[in-house]
Amino acid sequence: MPAAHRTLPALVLLPAAALALAGCTSAAEGGSDADAGGLTVCTNSPYPPFEFERDGEIVGFDMALADEIAADLGVEKTVVQANFETLESGAALDTDQCDVAIAGITITDERRASMDFSEPYFNDELALLTTGDSGVTGFDALGDASVGVQQGTSGEDHATEQGWSAQQFEDVELMFQSLETQGVDAVVGNVSALGERAAGSPDLELVDTLDNGEELGVAVQKGDTELLDQVNSTLERIRGDGTLERMRADWMGL
Repeated sequence: MPAAHRTLPALVLLPAAALALAGCTSAAEGGSDADAGGLTVCTNSPYPPFEFERDGEIVGFDMALADEIAADLGVEKTVVQANFETLESGAALDTDQCDVAIAGITITDERRASMDFSEPYFNDELALLTTGDSGVTGFDALGDASVGVQQGTSGEDHATEQGWSAQQFEDVELMFQSLETQGVDAVVGNVSALGERAAGSPDLELVDTLDNGEELGVAVQKGDTELLDQVNSTLERIRGDGTLERMRADWMGL
């Protein structure tokens, strides 16, 4: 999870020609594909717990959100894999590969220049994960403790800024394994990933969080206000009826 969230190139790509087959009518031409009977969603998997493959299907928090949007529109959802660079730049939307991009995309001013964002649907704040017997109770209690971080992430940036004794890992799974085998005393990363790990590991505890402004949004093509309003309407509904809270518990253990 990079500092600007999800900026690394995708591991799973589809050729542009294949993506175009799942394309949609552009906003400039009179509306998204959702108007014609379907909602095409660009994402970038694997990126658990937001999107990953299970039993041949792309599932996760973002896909559950896409299901809610499609249900409110009264249409079927189609998922298209895309290079994340085409998502954060708005290119996948501009070339009509999809109606919406839902892929753990942090809302930034730079990205707002290329696409429109919904209201935030998740605040992916920093979190501190440790073992139950580490003695680490929060960020302020780290002291000289060894801290694991994933390279190129906001967790690494924050650890560097704080001057902590940080050990870098290329892969998040290696970081978690080091914590579980006492190679490091704690790990710092986004609450979505750390919460999911804590929920599945009885020996681990999520002991602290820090709001660093990483708010995630659903992206639509610049100027597609009709679809954007529909997405925001769904977000308002699922906040109000408890669906969003249940999704957090189901996919992130939060």
